[in-house]
Amino acid sequence: MKKIAFAEALATLLGSSDSAVGARGAFCMPPGLHRHHHHPAAPRTKIDQPSRRRRNNHSLNSSSSSYDGDLEIIRRNGFRHRLVSISNDNLSHHPMPAEIYDGGSSKLCLVTSIMHRRAESKAKQPLLKILLIDDDDRAEKVVDVGQLTTLWKDWHASTEPIDDPVGHFKGLLSEARDFLRDNSLQTEKAAMNLYNNRMANRSRPTDYRRRGLTKKKIPKVAAQTSNPRRFEDLLRNLLKVGDDHMSRLVDSEFMMDYLYPDFCREGDDEQVVRRLVAAHVLSEDAKNGGRFRRRSCQFASALYGEEDERLEEIALLNGGWIAVDASIKSAVEGQKFASSAMSKNQMKKGGVSRALTAADERIIHRLECLAMGDAWRRSDNQGDRKDLEVDVRETLIGLGLPLSSEGARSALIEVGRWSNVSEDNLGVVVEPWSADTLEASRSLVKAEEKRRTLLLNTCKSIKTKPRKKPLAQLEDRFDLSSLPCVCIDAKRTSFRDDAIGIRLRSSTGRKVSKAASKWEVLIHIADVSDIYLKGEGLLPSHDIALLRHAAEQRGMSRYDLPLGPLHLLPPVALKALSLKTDEDSCNRCVTLWAYIDERDGKLLEAGLERTLIASPTALTFADATSLLDCDTDKSNVKAVLSVAHRNLSRWSRRHANLNEAARKREDRLSQKELISNATGRDGRDDGVGGSFQRSRGHRLVDSSLDLYAFALGTLMRRANQPIPRAPGSMENRGGRLGTAPLRRYIDGMAQRQAIAVLCDYGGKPLTKEECRLAARLASKANEAISNIKAAKDTPQGSRR
Repeated sequence: MKKIAFAEALATLLGSSDSAVGARGAFCMPPGLHRHHHHPAAPRTKIDQPSRRRRNNHSLNSSSSSYDGDLEIIRRNGFRHRLVSISNDNLSHHPMPAEIYDGGSSKLCLVTSIMHRRAESKAKQPLLKILLIDDDDRAEKVVDVGQLTTLWKDWHASTEPIDDPVGHFKGLLSEARDFLRDNSLQTEKAAMNLYNNRMANRSRPTDYRRRGLTKKKIPKVAAQTSNPRRFEDLLRNLLKVGDDHMSRLVDSEFMMDYLYPDFCREGDDEQVVRRLVAAHVLSEDAKNGGRFRRRSCQFASALYGEEDERLEEIALLNGGWIAVDASIKSAVEGQKFASSAMSKNQMKKGGVSRALTAADERIIHRLECLAMGDAWRRSDNQGDRKDLEVDVRETLIGLGLPLSSEGARSALIEVGRWSNVSEDNLGVVVEPWSADTLEASRSLVKAEEKRRTLLLNTCKSIKTKPRKKPLAQLEDRFDLSSLPCVCIDAKRTSFRDDAIGIRLRSSTGRKVSKAASKWEVLIHIADVSDIYLKGEGLLPSHDIALLRHAAEQRGMSRYDLPLGPLHLLPPVALKALSLKTDEDSCNRCVTLWAYIDERDGKLLEAGLERTLIASPTALTFADATSLLDCDTDKSNVKAVLSVAHRNLSRWSRRHANLNEAARKREDRLSQKELISNATGRDGRDDGVGGSFQRSRGHRLVDSSLDLYAFALGTLMRRANQPIPRAPGSMENRGGRLGTAPLRRYIDGMAQRQAIAVLCDYGGKPLTKEECRLAARLASKANEAISNIKAAKDTPQGSRR
């Protein structure tokens, strides 16, 4: 047989100008899926080579023309980027690295040769000789093609022959393992991003004229081959990986792009280490993560020698890892979570040392809601299994717990998220917090009581007249304890975090425009920034870290559950941080002052201060409305309400006229009020159960919080500093900013950033990336709750 250089033959076969097997030009990715590679479609050229007698009774082809023609069909129908050929001629000089599944785990090996196999052999797959690199000894083994996961077909183009390839790769493998030990969060994020990309591309519509093979076309295409029946099976098998050119299939080279997006490949040892890391991440995810499952290489065709019938060349469709459906992923994630919870070595109860994945957090959110009596789907006589999400169901089954609220509580206690607390006269009580978090909350209560007492005594010992400069003995806060203020909330409110006040602008030393107004409106928000500062405050850093981590995990308070609310922090901690209204006390606040032109509602000036205020007068919405409607009351409370309402209502009208988002929000609230009144759901004043009111008291509070968010956003933009925002809370969406730090984690982070920038307190401001991270954490918690609520409200039978 006349031999041709293998690289030249393959280059011609694939329509590429590359001169080596698997050169980068022969590795063509689907459009838009690979940042570093772009190659035009291969021209349909015919291989020009001498006639060779081939005998291949057990492969897909039996002649030179059928061999070449079948490979051309593979390329023409969208699979050329996965086609790879290997020959003994080339392997003798360049053993090819490959990922292989052996002994129940994924390993790295070097393919050294294609095994001799006579034509009359009954084997259906070619056999390969490999050298395993993961083992201590240089284990030489014989495997079939189905054990290969991915061939590194672009390896030869950038390397010279290595004297000791096994030893060389073992050294690089050791470096890769060192990286994996220290970068688990980075690898988890990369795997999730890659999975989301595959799912997005899979659901994206594709122009029919650009589509490759389809199920309807398979019989017609297979009929053109030498063995239509077997070729049809192969093509149907390929479509399982994605009907748009194997769009669901990824490999370690794809993953390397997500782990190292800025890496420029030069074919050196660093590239090998990074690809080894990528291969490990995919194999571990298939084993534990549930996003990907293994897809082996597929045998396409073989070429035999002319005289001795030795197997000299084989063509394969390269394998990798398939992005699985969301339902399958959820089931595996639930099983993984249950397995971790049952392992003493993997789950530390009651602590924050175990890094939870996004899937773990979602499962915990759903377990908490189920434990509080919530259900996501309704069904008639179908049993509990139909009412639970897949990941929650698999978690409870894996832990051997009933599929019920009681089972969810037991699961949360077992993983350390909830705890049992013994209380006098109550016995053992289930508390939706870890034991360490509750202990940190008790420490916070003691520290806050001591702090309030100290600040109150200091205020009484000095003049109560508002100061032009902060006093060091008052933590550099402005003393506003002599000014009256009011706190307006629903009847059932447990924790108050905002209040409204006024002050004479002349008392501040700032310029007064008599024609505009003599008053500044004060909007006080409870100061909880100590929870979000590192190395600050009265508590040890460990306790602060526990409370901050608890707020990150919960994300926000939820009040619509049958058995009660799930708060952002333990109630004892929220009570310690909230505004005191029923005792002689002082409250730490972050106060926005606003100077508004009472003629047209224009905001003339605003600023932010760290302040101390007295205990505000607590009013319900009905109380505030009655006082605003009353003309005879001459109290300080009535005066505060009247001035604040006059200024805020005029600003609100002007804002709605100038801001489209504010106008749309006003329309939505008006419609909501009409629906509530029409359905008779006006028994409550807090919006729970479909009730909704817009009394003068409600409007006053709404306007004050809208102004706080608007002015704070404007001040931060002028300072050219970022601030954490929840999704959908941008100014052009009319969202709130920093107004509810006792209920939303993102508002606590926004408050911490605001005082760092505008009040020069709490250390360096957050960077843009830190603000984005806070927003992502808030978004993750919000999506978990939104998904549950959306599913719960879906009509029966509409979800599958």
